[in-house]
Amino acid sequence: MSDETVYITNEAEVGLPPLQASRRAVWDYYRIEFLPSGYPGRRTGDVLYGHPIYGSYVIADYIAQYRRTKDDAYLAAACRVADAAVDQMTEIGGGLAFVYSQDATKVSSRTRPFYSGLTQARYVEAFRKLLALPGTERFREPMSMILESLEVPVEAGGVARFTDAGGLVIEEYPSEAPDCTLNGWTTATCILRDYAEEMRDDQAWDLFHHSVKGIEDLIALYDAPDYASSRYKLTGRASFRLTAQETDLVLSDCKVEMPGSGVFAGNLQGDPAGEALKAGERVIPAGRSTSANLLLSRMTWPAPNRVHLTVHAQGAGSVLVEIGDAVYDPLTSALPVRFHHELGRFDVVEGINELDIEVPWIHAEHVAYPTNFGKRIAGRQVNQYHWIHVDTLGKIVDETGSDLLRYYRDRWAHSPSRWHQIPAYQDERITLERFDPKKHK
Repeated sequence: MSDETVYITNEAEVGLPPLQASRRAVWDYYRIEFLPSGYPGRRTGDVLYGHPIYGSYVIADYIAQYRRTKDDAYLAAACRVADAAVDQMTEIGGGLAFVYSQDATKVSSRTRPFYSGLTQARYVEAFRKLLALPGTERFREPMSMILESLEVPVEAGGVARFTDAGGLVIEEYPSEAPDCTLNGWTTATCILRDYAEEMRDDQAWDLFHHSVKGIEDLIALYDAPDYASSRYKLTGRASFRLTAQETDLVLSDCKVEMPGSGVFAGNLQGDPAGEALKAGERVIPAGRSTSANLLLSRMTWPAPNRVHLTVHAQGAGSVLVEIGDAVYDPLTSALPVRFHHELGRFDVVEGINELDIEVPWIHAEHVAYPTNFGKRIAGRQVNQYHWIHVDTLGKIVDETGSDLLRYYRDRWAHSPSRWHQIPAYQDERITLERFDPKKHK
């Protein structure tokens, strides 16, 4: 490296060559910084924590520079980061995974450790490219185990979920309840296709085709025609307002029933029902209200989710149950409650009452939130995920010829031509153009 070499962050301090300056806007967005081991992370406060997915990005960057320059320093850097990544992975269900842990990395707000199907797939992609280069044979076994991690069921701590028709869902953010984040799922599926073709791997081809079947099973649920967009995932939080009438109430338990997926409790820290009662029972004096945030899933559509409440009443009366809603805000990633819809008034008698509340989809359309312009890159708010949906569906269609996925690929590719007509998108902070990192060096 010359004296004029431009470094993005602290690469030189840890003995690594520079990252690509052409991607500076992206690196700045990630706030990337290297640990002494050479593994990339993000600083939180005064502490630098390794970020599970950052290693795959940096490996890919150094491989690209090695291929362009043939400078062995970049190959050595890619191998060093890959070694550091493997050292931090954990064996789970026969696979090898980079676990997100609030205590270990401080890059996840979730209280329970998990690993991500997208992160795992990114390492499959990075190691596939690495194994095509000299002196990298040691990464073959880790790559095989990382691939295995995509088959570990959610119930066993993994990322594999299945549709009613037998299709595979690769969860980016696995939990007990179905999350089904689309960009992570489709991206992982495309990576499986590339791995299967290059490595001639039957297991990877089987995973790919099962995942395509899963996408076909659920793709229609991601359409958001009112906003000329697609949905980020199928699960989201809903705010329920409970108003005690004529008597004091105590809310002692709540559950969410997702037909086909299960019934989930709302009184345990970290539970998929939204931690509604993690602090214990809720006392609701007569004439007063309380709010409970619960997780709902559009994966049940057209069947509605159901909320089951246990309330203790001091006397005869009723409880008014409402669900929060709002007009879509393209700068937020979840529903900001602005008004409520009544779900029903339920009579209660003195003592314990069990309430069964249907949540019609007409009042819960925003639970599975459309993609948004929440990412700020190079000073502008961009919608990155909608374009990922378009691109990944296109690659899957090219391989499979799926007419169903072609329809949604074409529909969503055309959607941005309508964005200038949608009032919510006419904000000077938002760019309706697709972000191109080459224009923001």
